[in-house]
Amino acid sequence: MFSSRNIHFAVLGIILGATSGYIFAFYDIERKIMARPPQTLGGGNTPGHPDISNEQVLAEFKAQMAKNPNNVELMSRYADFLSDIERFQEAAEAYKKVMAVQPDNLDAQTFMGTALWNLGKKDEAVAAYQKSLEKDPNHMASLYYLTLVDLDQKRDVNAAAEKLARMEKIDPSQPVLKELRTRIEEERKKAR
Repeated sequence: MFSSRNIHFAVLGIILGATSGYIFAFYDIERKIMARPPQTLGGGNTPGHPDISNEQVLAEFKAQMAKNPNNVELMSRYADFLSDIERFQEAAEAYKKVMAVQPDNLDAQTFMGTALWNLGKKDEAVAAYQKSLEKDPNHMASLYYLTLVDLDQKRDVNAAAEKLARMEKIDPSQPVLKELRTRIEEERKKAR
């Protein structure tokens, strides 16, 4: 339940104020693999807090970013939150700001791609995923999203299976791999 990341933000909350610390601890999004769906990969789809509206959270993020304009972690969390509440245009812009400060932030690159995908800018999204893979051929989030593109858009089961095999070599313990494997098997059965 309590990760070192949560503890870090609890301490940050004491420094920044009890309210902002509480909000950041609640909306902590682990991004070991990806911050966007599916939730089984350790992030995304954060349910709304029962006592705090999304607008209150956004206002707190903006206030903290005004005080800490170069805090990349804060900017990333803001972009993640915007994506979680499906404000994809703002999320894409926020991820671009993260990348302006950290050009090699592959998660921001990939999640910006996902925001673009949700805006219907599919070619730009695929380009963002591929750019991340050029920098790190083992970037799990990019492999995952490109596997979905292979399955859902290109209908290329063999390409999807190849990417799944790469992901299984990188981290065979990821629960989402079973879901992808099942989808690939279903697509192969349909093709028979």
